[in-house]
Amino acid sequence: MNHQQLRNIVIVIAIALSGLIGIQIYWITNAIDLERDRISRGASEALNDVVDLVERHEMLTKIKSHQEAKYLFIEEENGDETSFPPDDSLVQYVMSRNIERVGDKVTVKVEEENGDQKAQKTITYSVNDLPFAKNFEDELSLRMITADSINLELHHETDPLNEDVQSLRERVNTKKAFLGDIVKSLIEVDVNQPIDERIDPLIVDSLLKMALKRHGLSLHYEMGVFDQAGEMVFGHDEHENKLRESTSSARLFPNDVIQIPYFLKIYFPNESGYILNSLWALLAVSLVLVIALIWTSYNSIRTIFLQKQNSEIKNDFINNMTHELKTPISTISLACEALNDPELAKIETIKNRYLNIINTENKRLGLLVEEVLQSAVLDKGDFKLKREEADLHALLKEVIEKYQIQLKERGGKVELHLDADKFTFEFDRNHLTNVIYNLLDNAVKYSKNEPRITISTKQNGENILLSVKDQGIGISADNLKKIFDRLYRVPTGNVHNVKGFGLGLSYVKIITERHGGTVSVESQLEKGSTFYIELPLISTDYGK
Repeated sequence: MNHQQLRNIVIVIAIALSGLIGIQIYWITNAIDLERDRISRGASEALNDVVDLVERHEMLTKIKSHQEAKYLFIEEENGDETSFPPDDSLVQYVMSRNIERVGDKVTVKVEEENGDQKAQKTITYSVNDLPFAKNFEDELSLRMITADSINLELHHETDPLNEDVQSLRERVNTKKAFLGDIVKSLIEVDVNQPIDERIDPLIVDSLLKMALKRHGLSLHYEMGVFDQAGEMVFGHDEHENKLRESTSSARLFPNDVIQIPYFLKIYFPNESGYILNSLWALLAVSLVLVIALIWTSYNSIRTIFLQKQNSEIKNDFINNMTHELKTPISTISLACEALNDPELAKIETIKNRYLNIINTENKRLGLLVEEVLQSAVLDKGDFKLKREEADLHALLKEVIEKYQIQLKERGGKVELHLDADKFTFEFDRNHLTNVIYNLLDNAVKYSKNEPRITISTKQNGENILLSVKDQGIGISADNLKKIFDRLYRVPTGNVHNVKGFGLGLSYVKIITERHGGTVSVESQLEKGSTFYIELPLISTDYGK
């Protein structure tokens, strides 16, 4: 997979992820907006209900008080009938008549006078013919409802000049005057009575609470009444500004003849919390899905990059291994061809020289193959340390002695500072020897000039600290995090100017940790690097 293909895949994944996240955000935002609209709509409907109830309550209260003040019932001692003052209305006129109801039939008996003679007239109605009569069971209501019907019947069936008809007309006029007085009083209320006398905040609050509950809103609210100028008449001062800005509002007494505008407003302090609480399941699922999408996309892109990186590292490893193996093979091949020359074979010094070359390159091949095999064994994790009590200082001296040939080729030098008091403990000689070889080889490879290497030991409690310091090119901070990764090699511009497979430091780390120790590094560019290996003096076998 080339860089362009990888870039296209990343772009597609990023676009898809952005689109899905955008849809989730739109979905959540839309759900919140719908819930806000529901609250606003429910609040408006509740306010309208309350305003209507308040106005109806005021009207009924005024009618009742007016009626009770003008018409007083007088109970006679000798009977159950109720009589009225001489100026009784049509309603009271009907009240003095004998009205009976049997089932759906209403019978009204009316006494009529014609000169000196009195006659009784009976009128029968169906309940269905009397407006709203079927909704009233008590006699008082029935008599009041039946009044208009009786008025019509008498008007059509009696002589217009009859005194009862004239009296009935007077009573009708009295009723009209009564209704006119009521209307007049209501108009006077509109103009003259202050708003704080027309409504009771406690009653309004109670009605509002019930109305909101009917509309499915059970959240805390603040209520206030404002005049046309925006000044608050009722309400808490601390919420005045929020109430004034609220769009949930309804006009009080909208049917006043002479209108002086007052507005009932409500504000929900915890509206956002209420919405989040009502939508918490939706929000939680959406959040989980978004996180899952981000995590999946991130890991997919990361996996693609790691695979590409591993592919590049493997290709680099194959190229380097080919180069590393090809060089000694070519050298051995050339030396063998030279020895096949009879003339050169006769010269003992030249013969020995080529034989030494063959021997050296052959050992080099063996070491390269061994390094690859060691890596394979480490990958499987099926190896065990063969511990034996040994002298670490002696091992260091032995390794340096064997490494002198490589050092002389580069004009290098190793200094020993063996300051540890305890240096004899149980460790795997073979693997620890390879660890030291790898550190020395790493120091030599990354030195521009003659290698100058310092190997030191010192006591650190129950541990021994081994350090290998060079004066090479150093390692950048970014590369320090990766140098112990398998197949990783510090870039140097030319892939072949530093020999190796990138296996050495990963091998050092694994072997050190299997001994129960730790490995670390300090480095500065152009100043060199120092590798630290800390090993316990008490033998402990750790897993892979």
